[in-house]
Amino acid sequence: MHESLQASFDFASPKTRQQPSRFDRESLFFAILPDSRSLDECVAIRQWLQQDYLPLASPRPPAAIHVSLYCVGKSAHIPETVIAAARQAGTAIEACQFELAFDHVITFLLPQDNAIVLAGKGGRELLRQLHVQIAIEMHRLGADANLNPNFQPHATLLYDRDVVPRIALQKPVVMAAREFVLLHNRRGHAGYEELGRWPLHARG
Repeated sequence: MHESLQASFDFASPKTRQQPSRFDRESLFFAILPDSRSLDECVAIRQWLQQDYLPLASPRPPAAIHVSLYCVGKSAHIPETVIAAARQAGTAIEACQFELAFDHVITFLLPQDNAIVLAGKGGRELLRQLHVQIAIEMHRLGADANLNPNFQPHATLLYDRDVVPRIALQKPVVMAAREFVLLHNRRGHAGYEELGRWPLHARG
């Protein structure tokens, strides 16, 4: 149906991976966006990390903070057929609302600047189930099923060449997952274009 696409976006294991700069390719992915309260907490933690640990770090803009859910693909150009399939897959998903909890900060080592991220296991299994549902639906539509066996929910706050040790947070950041979105990061652009948004169902 389309060209082969790589299988990971922001679910990197905390180890070095050989890959081009994140600005060299387009990416298309499903994500959970923080609600206003958890976004404010993410920004406050980002500012604290930059002040106390990484004064020269490149902060993630608030509008770019997200939790990656499923990578549809990365390439020099994302075909319209792939975008259409992803939108169709999003519409077909039936899943319940849940909460994610991030209780520590860790570093993901990358070939260029490392990613300083919020991480935690709260809600991990429910997020993984949603990840698998999307993979199944994409496969049903004839696309690659980009399942990630090293699934680790996280939200990137900063990029820096330095590494920070694991830091436990005094209070976890709890992010309410009430919907998921499809985001397109166009080549050479720092921001994301939202291509679709779908609600998660309240638990009965």
